[in-house]
Amino acid sequence: MTEYMAAGQFRGRAFTAFTVGAFVIAAMAVICVSRPATLTRLDFRIYDMLLPLRAASSPSDVPVIIDIDEASLSELGQWPWPRYLVADLVNALRDYGAAAIGIDIIFAESDNSSPSQVASYLRRDCGISVDFTGLPDQLRDYDALFADAAAKSPVVLGAYASSAAEAEAPDGAHALKIHLRERPGAIPYEPRLSSSNGAILPLPSLRANSAVGFINIDPDPDGIMRKIPLILRAGEYIYPSLALRALMTAAGTSDIMVTSGPDGLESVLMGRLGANVNPRGEMYIPFIGPSRTYPYYSAADVLKGKIPSDKLLDRIAFVGTSSAGLLDIRATPLDRVYPGVEVHAAVIDALLAGNSIVMPSWTADMQLAYIFMAGILSAALFAFASPVLYVPLAAGMAGTPICLARYLFTKGYFVSPMYAVLTVAMSGALTLVLRFWQENRQKKRIKATFSRYVSPRVANRVMLEKGDLLAGEERTLSIIFTDIRGFTSISERLTPRQTVNLLNRYFTPMTALVQESDGTLDKFIGDALMAFWNAPVETPDHASRALEAALSMGERLEALNAELKADFGLTLRMGAGIHTGTAYVGNMGSRDLVNYTLIGDNVNLASRLEGLCPEYGVPAVTSGGTMSEAGKSFAYQYLDTIRVKGKSEPIKIYAPMRSEEWRTRGEEFERWSSAVEIYLAGNFYEAQAAFNEMSRDYPERTLYGIFANRAMKLAQNPPQNWDGVWTMTRK
Repeated sequence: MTEYMAAGQFRGRAFTAFTVGAFVIAAMAVICVSRPATLTRLDFRIYDMLLPLRAASSPSDVPVIIDIDEASLSELGQWPWPRYLVADLVNALRDYGAAAIGIDIIFAESDNSSPSQVASYLRRDCGISVDFTGLPDQLRDYDALFADAAAKSPVVLGAYASSAAEAEAPDGAHALKIHLRERPGAIPYEPRLSSSNGAILPLPSLRANSAVGFINIDPDPDGIMRKIPLILRAGEYIYPSLALRALMTAAGTSDIMVTSGPDGLESVLMGRLGANVNPRGEMYIPFIGPSRTYPYYSAADVLKGKIPSDKLLDRIAFVGTSSAGLLDIRATPLDRVYPGVEVHAAVIDALLAGNSIVMPSWTADMQLAYIFMAGILSAALFAFASPVLYVPLAAGMAGTPICLARYLFTKGYFVSPMYAVLTVAMSGALTLVLRFWQENRQKKRIKATFSRYVSPRVANRVMLEKGDLLAGEERTLSIIFTDIRGFTSISERLTPRQTVNLLNRYFTPMTALVQESDGTLDKFIGDALMAFWNAPVETPDHASRALEAALSMGERLEALNAELKADFGLTLRMGAGIHTGTAYVGNMGSRDLVNYTLIGDNVNLASRLEGLCPEYGVPAVTSGGTMSEAGKSFAYQYLDTIRVKGKSEPIKIYAPMRSEEWRTRGEEFERWSSAVEIYLAGNFYEAQAAFNEMSRDYPERTLYGIFANRAMKLAQNPPQNWDGVWTMTRK
């Protein structure tokens, strides 16, 4: 039975491993390819948690922020400022020695506060002609003033790639000069770039003599800004971001080199500086801190010359705002209130440090490989491992891709471990469910099978007990053998089909009695039945249960005989041998076939006792061992003290009966006890007379005639050393 259970468990767990592995791999592969929004957001969170691994020890001192802050707005007026103030700010930064000035503002419309514009509006709307007599010509048009200042300074004006109706088609004047390096299998990279049909550009007068960079910053679906297009396509031309153009301006170059591979764009380089990008030209920004990681200087202080001269010398200054009212606040993985202008500073810092992050082209392949390996390994381990090992196994299998993801992130590659971890989690959960279901099913199957040998109560106890109850051990058992008297001659009168039908009719109630008394059915041997009590689970009153079953079998047979007489024209008589003693019980048999049974001298003795029933003319014979164990639950008629063939030790045997029968036959048993005492004392002639008298009074009792005949023989040939033991000469 143990081997059966083990083989069943192995097959069940192998089925679980295959089923779970195949399902989880297929399901996770589909999920990985489709990338649902919920998991994409979870991927973003993993990226955010890994981001500190790329943090530099300190930020670069090259990028600085010129902040149109609340103090500047309070002192110089609300935004938008007159362009002459912006021109003054540009001139001041040039005088401070800024290497580049990136303006994170789009000047796409004319300054309506210019005197020339004011005069035009008054003439158009009110019919009033205004002459600004004495006003210098350079102050009549603030846009021209700003354009002149920008042309004399290393200014990069902001633009925005857009397909909106108000966008215009770029003329290519500020497009990048690109040198292309193609790796083997490279494909054209331009079609995959982040693109738009047009752009919102600075005024023609402003951009005529100044560089232009794009300020596009689009958040991920969760509203967090993690990447920026380092280069993008507007119309038919390719342009740099504001940060890249500012770095190019500071370095005095207008050329960049891009690398294209089998999936499109891979990197953007300006000399030795640059970054890895995705095929859309986007660079993941390795933010190294929250807002104000880089120096901030108030625009008003710059205009008043309050900034120490060395703070802006050879710096790349980005002009923008941290004022919440001007709506240029972003959310980053490290700060939910991050001024958009500082994003460009973080990009410059990353480009200078060569600190870039990219999701490599082989990410999907690696994640699918993760899923396949994790699916197979986790399904196999979870299916066969003990439940106590689930937590360390899960930690080990989930921890491996996490550690690998951390290592790759330190090298600049983001390969999310999420799908591998989800594979392990899904595999573990499904395996637990399947194993629970299979073990319950296995228990039910074993219980159903075992219930054919034992009662449902015992089967339930077997299922609840811990340990291998079916392993071999020596135990005190109560054993019963039953047999149908004269069955050979009966079967000769019946057809084989009738014989089988007769046995089924007989064994069905007999087996039920064994189960009802919590016994274990061992086997059927022809017309014989073998059963035992106190295994596989302990049954303290096993001797009483065995005797109860034996007596009930005789009683049940009397009722059954009425049916058999009507159906077969015959009645059955049976005998039962019951003995209690130590035997070895457990699984026995070959490697392929086993039987839960018992073996030992006491088993043979129980069989011998059953064979004595016809000799003594009683329906059941039990040993003194069973009588001692059962106590006073039943009554017993002493039968004999015998030495069975092949055994040296004598045993006392008894005919068990119910107390009611003892009371009914009380006088008979008293006479029998007196006659036995005479017999055991060696007074054989006197004993013969007593037994003969009982045989005449109770002619239906075979026992008394047997002892009368035995006493006569002993009287004729008295033994030398009489001990009352009768040696059996046959089995």
